[in-house]
Amino acid sequence: MVNTRMDADLSAAVQNALQTLLLQIRAEIREEFRTS
Repeated sequence: MVNTRMDADLSAAVQNALQTLLLQIRAEIREEFRTS
């Protein structure tokens, strides 16, 4: 039996992590462009 509540929490956590990673990568790219 699938626990939908846990699945929702898990997917939300994964999305949060991905968004954070994307923001960090974007910030780093911006920094590199500024310094080059």
